[in-house]
Amino acid sequence: MLYGPNVLFAFIGATGVLVLVLSILAIPHYRISNDAEDTSFSGRLQRKLDQAGLDITSSEFLKTSGFLGLILGIVAFVLTDAPAAALLGSLLGFFGYWTYLEDRREKARRAYQEALVEVINILQEGFASGHTLEIAIETAATHAPEIVRADFAEIATQMSLKANMEEALMNVAKRRRDLIFDRLVEALIANRRTGGQQLGPVLAALRESVQALASGRRRVNTAQERIRWEARIVCLAPFAFIVILRQTTPDLQGPFYASVFGQIAIILVGIMSALAYYLMNRIGARAVEPLESAGISSG
Repeated sequence: MLYGPNVLFAFIGATGVLVLVLSILAIPHYRISNDAEDTSFSGRLQRKLDQAGLDITSSEFLKTSGFLGLILGIVAFVLTDAPAAALLGSLLGFFGYWTYLEDRREKARRAYQEALVEVINILQEGFASGHTLEIAIETAATHAPEIVRADFAEIATQMSLKANMEEALMNVAKRRRDLIFDRLVEALIANRRTGGQQLGPVLAALRESVQALASGRRRVNTAQERIRWEARIVCLAPFAFIVILRQTTPDLQGPFYASVFGQIAIILVGIMSALAYYLMNRIGARAVEPLESAGISSG
């Protein structure tokens, strides 16, 4: 298996994505929110659940993760008769659900950012037709892709209730915590504060950046997908080997894995496999993931 070319192509693609992200960050921006946010574990977990589109609370997530960990721990113990394997199985069940959350959240964010391109097109068309920004936002609230429609419907509703447009935009941006949406909000606020003459070119530049970012990100993900599956197989192979030995030659592996040294060996292998998989995912995510949170802070 040729890892070198895959890694090289992924690195080249990641470099292109980084350049695109930096170009987006170069847009002048305003502070989205001065309010202190909940930085507790429960608060941060709830934000991730909301971003992933999971309609559950943080406590429900923890209960589900704990239950999955318990079930997987029991299964691991039955298959291997090793307490250490049961412990690792429990951890895998718990953090496996967390990995599912991260993956779903990332996919939802990518879909949301790509849908913002259509919103930018709607705003550009409205601006070019001489409509006010308020009318353009109302159009987006009814014709934008479904994944973003609710946010613009909320903004339009707040404006219909005589709320300040900037405040309505910032409220949604604070909840959404998305880099591209923040940049769009900043462009709209800047347009309103400067008399509304330069919105068209700014939106055009933002649209091109988002399109290029999405295209580059898809290429990098394609290059990394095979590596991820190979890494999963490599990390799970030692435990599959233990289970196979347990079922085929119990007299050969039983005494060792029943000993203290055998239990320590299982734990060490589990730690090394988990650490390797975590680092691989983090490095891969850094290559294609703009910023977890775009808490705009200057201006």
